Amino acid sequence: MNKMQKALAGIMAVVAVFFGFVVMRIGGAQTIDNVKVAKISTENNAQLGTEAYKDAYPLQYNSYMKNKMGGATPTGYGGSDGGVSILSQEPEAVYLWKGYKFSIQYDVPRGHVYAGQDILNSKRIGGQKGSCVTCKTPYTMDVFYKEMGWGYATKTFAELAERVPADGWFGCVTCHDPETMRLRVYNPAFIEAMQRRGIDVNNASNNEMRAYVCGQCHVEYYFAKEDGRVTFPWDFGLDPESEYKYYQSEKAGGFKQDWVHPDSKTPMLKAQHPDFEAWSTSVHADAGVTCVDCHMPYMRENGQKYTSHWMTSPLKTVEESCLKCHDESKEVLIARVKTIHDNTFKLQRIAGQTCEQAHKAIAAAAAAGATDEQLNLPRTQLREAQFYWDLIEAENGVGFHNPDQCMRALGLSIDLAHKAIESAHGITAL
Repeated sequence: MNKMQKALAGIMAVVAVFFGFVVMRIGGAQTIDNVKVAKISTENNAQLGTEAYKDAYPLQYNSYMKNKMGGATPTGYGGSDGGVSILSQEPEAVYLWKGYKFSIQYDVPRGHVYAGQDILNSKRIGGQKGSCVTCKTPYTMDVFYKEMGWGYATKTFAELAERVPADGWFGCVTCHDPETMRLRVYNPAFIEAMQRRGIDVNNASNNEMRAYVCGQCHVEYYFAKEDGRVTFPWDFGLDPESEYKYYQSEKAGGFKQDWVHPDSKTPMLKAQHPDFEAWSTSVHADAGVTCVDCHMPYMRENGQKYTSHWMTSPLKTVEESCLKCHDESKEVLIARVKTIHDNTFKLQRIAGQTCEQAHKAIAAAAAAGATDEQLNLPRTQLREAQFYWDLIEAENGVGFHNPDQCMRALGLSIDLAHKAIESAHGITAL
């Protein structure tokens, strides 16, 4: 072997060692924080509560308890302070949800640690179906679904809730398998929706699971009229237009609307929190950055690396959540996010107020003698307009999860609401 061959061989050896190290590092990222899995008692379903994991996983448990802190975000939007009414911040929403329980109470969410307490104290929960308990407690899937399948959805919320102990609401095993502590997706609504899209969640990578565990619940959904089962409207796609197309199709089965607005007599759709859908086509998703990367970043304490379970705004943990990838300053990043929040909220208010005008224009046309047949077009335009407004209003990122998509949806909402007003005025002028 001559000198040139020896040199090349040496270089190849170094390259092999380097890429071997990279592969090992990537492979290591698939582990569970390098934490030894503890044996948790299953007596009286203790494994379904949060306190059972306190001593075995103190870093994760203590960070989860930080969800009780509340506090506004640096941009002034969102946060998790209890008792802050969104209805007072957006008074047009009271009118838009007239005749529906959201017009009674709609508060800034306090976070996962309060999931049980807040739903039990909600003014909206009276008479609700068992479907409402789906994402609030692991008892839903580990107990109720195993006993009854989707039959639990036909029960009342009250009779299921009384079986959940104080420590049995949202907690560790909502996202983790109690035997292995690996991330798990077990909400059948999510699994079924992904199957209809040709995706088998059993084959998901660890990185995909870091989004799927959140996507089980942070989504738009409805309760099927036939049996009350939770259903995701994803068959045509995850963007707002595709979800609306689903509701207009036969795929929604007997479900046609959540309620009929008492003034405009428009059959309305109430959107939930489509955080997963918004993220799915975002620049972060394209880069492989998941919900957990931003909202539950890696932390270090006493030399030990762990995943934070303080599921809060990334702007409260900018160094760990954002600056690991971005090279701008903390101040620049927060200012950029605030601009997105400001613009989104301003357009959101305009869209909501324009939808309110549309309801009143249609009501006026009906009072003037317009028939249901004549009002079919403006009602259809308004139904779609308010659905787009509601999706963005309910989406927890205030536009940040997908700025382009959120601004487009609000633009469509404003345009359709104006068309509904014009259509109604045109009928009145006849």
